[in-house]
Amino acid sequence: MKIRIRTATAPGERGVALLYAIFGAFAAAGMVSLMLAMGTVTNDQAALKREQVEGRYLTEGAIEFARKEIQTALANWGQPRANGSVRIGGVDVPYTVRTTGGDAVVTTPDGIQQRTVGYEVRAVTEVGGSSVESYRVINAVSTPIFQFAVFYTEDLEVLPGPDMTLGGRVHTNGDMYLGSGGVLTMDTNYVRSVGNMYRLRKNETSASGDVMIRKYVDNPFDLSEPEEYVRMDSEDQLAADYGIDTISGYDSNFTNGHDADGDGSYYGEGDLLPFVQGALEFWSEPDGYTGSGNTVLTGEHQVTEAVAPSIGSIKLYEEVESGGDFIEDPTNPGHYIPAPAGLGTHNKGFFYENADLAVVVDIDGGLTIYDGQGNDITSAAEGSIELGEILDTRQSQSTSDTTDLVVIDLEALQNTLQDIWPGNGLIYVGHEGMDEGVGAKSVKLINGFELETALTTVCEGQVYIEGDFNTLNKKGAAVIGDAVSLLSNDWDDSKVAGATLTRASETTYNVAIITGNQETVGNDYNGGLENLPRFHENWTGIGCNISGSFVNAWESDWATEPWSYGGDRYKAPHRNWNYDPDFNDAANLPPFTPLTVTASDVVSW
Repeated sequence: MKIRIRTATAPGERGVALLYAIFGAFAAAGMVSLMLAMGTVTNDQAALKREQVEGRYLTEGAIEFARKEIQTALANWGQPRANGSVRIGGVDVPYTVRTTGGDAVVTTPDGIQQRTVGYEVRAVTEVGGSSVESYRVINAVSTPIFQFAVFYTEDLEVLPGPDMTLGGRVHTNGDMYLGSGGVLTMDTNYVRSVGNMYRLRKNETSASGDVMIRKYVDNPFDLSEPEEYVRMDSEDQLAADYGIDTISGYDSNFTNGHDADGDGSYYGEGDLLPFVQGALEFWSEPDGYTGSGNTVLTGEHQVTEAVAPSIGSIKLYEEVESGGDFIEDPTNPGHYIPAPAGLGTHNKGFFYENADLAVVVDIDGGLTIYDGQGNDITSAAEGSIELGEILDTRQSQSTSDTTDLVVIDLEALQNTLQDIWPGNGLIYVGHEGMDEGVGAKSVKLINGFELETALTTVCEGQVYIEGDFNTLNKKGAAVIGDAVSLLSNDWDDSKVAGATLTRASETTYNVAIITGNQETVGNDYNGGLENLPRFHENWTGIGCNISGSFVNAWESDWATEPWSYGGDRYKAPHRNWNYDPDFNDAANLPPFTPLTVTASDVVSW
């Protein structure tokens, strides 16, 4: 029997089918509409997400900017502004800053005194239809800059020929390059670089000698603390002791470690941990020591920048964005005159503004001396402050040209009929018409073996110290300048260009130094820390004794001639250089000691 499949539809059935078809069409249309609606919602959500991410990027960027502003303001003796704005990716992002009420002074185990102030930073921006806010609480930690033995804002190079010992904290905001012709001993619990640490010269040549760094103890100034050193190996030392071929030694370039037996562990015989991990072990506390910490840390260990004052603080007149009190005299370039209210381009530099004794040499070479109230006391300083000159064969490049300077006889200054010694301990010397080379005008301090009170001397140009300084009844003392030169007790201004160097004699300086330097470029070495204070005599075998602090806070503006050795420039002394542990007590610091400021994030939301 055949089965017939019916394909035709009766009239009633055709109506039902049509109805189903209509319902199906509506259902399909609804599904399409729903899918379109869902697609629209998804797109809207994605757009919202993008706006929020972009807004977060902008607000976090503004907070980072404000964070640096807080550090910079505090380091330059100011207060952070309550609100501001920064342009990021073409968008102006406003922010506000307020203190959280937290303000504490803490003394570390090794005596360093730090002040911590809390700040809340809020940034807000509009992106598309979204408003995004970000908040962060920041702790700004201020440390007197002279509580560092060595502080550099850029790369630090330490490569002395003879043996050298560094005690006290050593910090650079850049990279650190370590080496020695003999033995460099770092007797400290604090060796820090915000960048990397290298066991070679900056021009990438191998650095010989030994670099010995002390394992961490809470207070390295305490003679009862254990003293244990670990060598930071050079390229040659790693090759000799481990048979390892490296770029530069045991430093930031040693990223892969050395697994001698290939067992995947770095703790077997002949193994070496990668530097980042190894530094935490090798220069941690000695075995059995109750305290804990790490001496050697870099940016990879989260070391952050410590902001220091800008070079503008030492200038006679510092350029400002708006509302200055002075303008340059259009008829006498290099000379500044009072400006109409709010229309000036410059203000007095910080140290000039605050000095209780200010010595100013005008563009024509005239000398005027002011007290802290701006009174002219030139006649009262007669016999103790006068104009002079000096042959500086580094700046004059072996010609007979001399550099103009102000000579301050500190012993005579203390014995003037009218007491003009600065009551706040700050002397400032400024020259109009500063220039490079022999135009880098200066100040020379003489007869400073005993100071009436603690003293800081600042000059926009170079500072020379002649003879024993602050050696009798020592006070807190500092010199701050574009460059700093040390002249021995036997200096008598008889040096002649191109002739045999005059012979130095042993001299002692109890003084903290803030100065500029030049950068190492290619094979042109800048002289390193060992030549941060400049020399101009034959010091061979002669002791140069310094107790204080060594700070390189900027690149020199005026004393710009490159480092050069021998000839009629200088020959190096026997360097007996030490951090002055008296500076661990803030009461012993020089007047107007600047601050370095670090910042750490507490919480964000």
